[in-house]
Amino acid sequence: MIKELRDLTGQGRNCLSEFRQRYSWQEKTLIAAFVSAAVLVPPTLIAASEVVSDLDCIVEPSAIVELGAATPGQLAQTYFDRSDYVSAGTVMARLESGLEEATLAIAEELAAQTTKIDLRKASAEFGERTRVRNVELLKTSSISKQNMDQVDTETRVAKLQVRQEVESQRLAELEVDRAAVSLARRSIVSPIEGTVLQRFKEPGEYVDREAVYKIAQLNPLNVEVIVPLDYLGQVESGMRAEVILFAPGFEDKALDAVVRRIDAVADAASATFGVRLQLENPELTIPSGVRCQVDLYSQ
Repeated sequence: MIKELRDLTGQGRNCLSEFRQRYSWQEKTLIAAFVSAAVLVPPTLIAASEVVSDLDCIVEPSAIVELGAATPGQLAQTYFDRSDYVSAGTVMARLESGLEEATLAIAEELAAQTTKIDLRKASAEFGERTRVRNVELLKTSSISKQNMDQVDTETRVAKLQVRQEVESQRLAELEVDRAAVSLARRSIVSPIEGTVLQRFKEPGEYVDREAVYKIAQLNPLNVEVIVPLDYLGQVESGMRAEVILFAPGFEDKALDAVVRRIDAVADAASATFGVRLQLENPELTIPSGVRCQVDLYSQ
């Protein structure tokens, strides 16, 4: 043992002598600083430090919407069923809307008519020509002032009637807009992009305030985590997280998520508080409604 220690000591002296001969004092200073930093800085400060690990969680859709009709009526058509994928703005179903369609057609026809306006314009133009002629006759006293006043009045009335018909035309156009809105309310439209979880009604059934469809938004996903109260203040919005799903094919995959919501009120009974992570799922390959485990990191 003593001999081995002496050999090691000798080797150390030889290495130190070689070190002194090979490097200048500037290089020696840099090497000494690097070695000191490597020894003193813990590995957790080099990479992202883990705040808490092995927390139970569950993956859920970011939104679940139950779609109903804006007005009561009989369900005429449904276009989608369970597991179908739909985009935002997709018409999911329609109520019986024969009356609304007829009302819209009538409103469009009335708004397209311009005969009354043309008639009033012709009358106003004739009145204006008559007034101009009578002005010349008044200069030679060929007509009385009473007749001239009557012609002026009739001309002004004709012009006002033109304006009245233009305003009526504008009201007719607004009636078209109202009829179109009334017809649109007979359609059930998806406000989100997602998958159909359930269809509650079939064509022919009367719908009042009941839901017709349930749709789940799967991109992004929410990861709901229950965190012990001891970590209150250490978990912050924007922190990175790694999520392991308890689902076939995902046991060895660490999925990146981000902390988005932290409950402002803790649960006193369990001494925990809730945290919501956001998990991107653009390819829709990550399942929802499954249990998981999450690790939170400070950066």
